Amino acid sequence: MTWLFLLWFLLLPILSPLNPTSESPPDDGLDDVLLHYAEHNPSGRASVLLIHGAFSSGNNWDLVLPYLIDSYHLLIPDMPGHGQSRNVTPFSVEYSSRLLERLIRKRAIHGKAHIVGHSLGAHVAINLASSYPEVVDTVFISGFGIFPATTLTPFLPYAIWTSNRIENLIPRSVIRWLMDGADIPRGDMDACTLDLCRQIVPPMIEAKWPSPWPARTLIIAAGKSGILPTSDHPQDAFKLMEIGRERNPDTIAFTHPAMRHPWNRQAPELFAETAKAWFERREIPGGFKKLQLET
Repeated sequence: MTWLFLLWFLLLPILSPLNPTSESPPDDGLDDVLLHYAEHNPSGRASVLLIHGAFSSGNNWDLVLPYLIDSYHLLIPDMPGHGQSRNVTPFSVEYSSRLLERLIRKRAIHGKAHIVGHSLGAHVAINLASSYPEVVDTVFISGFGIFPATTLTPFLPYAIWTSNRIENLIPRSVIRWLMDGADIPRGDMDACTLDLCRQIVPPMIEAKWPSPWPARTLIIAAGKSGILPTSDHPQDAFKLMEIGRERNPDTIAFTHPAMRHPWNRQAPELFAETAKAWFERREIPGGFKKLQLET
């Protein structure tokens, strides 16, 4: 999602209410469930798992891939309900984490991976690091945010479903102009069902903050807004950093004033270089500013 919440506020008055629900994932038969995934460079120095955002798929990493593929073994799954994993249902952060933990154990080098998560994928990445720390090396996330519940929250699944379709109708040249060159592909509207919208709402609305996790974690909050509300939540990134530091003091949060929420599509080389610098314990590229608590 890139600018869905602008349209949310515009569309709410004409929509019928709908209470979001979250189904529980199945407790048995997990060994029979497989997420679709792409795999690249199995002889790389270490494994990296890339987790996409809502209503997308592993293909969302296609612009970042060329800058990582020569160095790392890459695992790029489609999350439950998305892409070629759309028949793996229901989506939830916890169920996604369980399936990704299995993928890492089976396919990652030494059964462990660096984790990269964007937007909704950031929620999954943190849950994975908190619930299954033994398969996680480091974590790099961007776009983590929690939206407070209001009296209008029941409308949100309809708003998301509608705004995705409106966004799909807008010429890509207009999107690129509004988003500083970000290459936002058209979504698969067959996969963007109301059921999936209902399943995706709970992690975004007053989600439970995670338990502290031991992996060293880099948290980025994109800082640029403008005509479209495409900046992230620095206060959420800061709070998440404080939680992570309870078990790893090297966890840190930054913002970048020129980057928008989907900066993996806006500046893919910078995104990849930032990830590699974090994995390799090097200084991250210029332009980022440490998040500090405002007084």
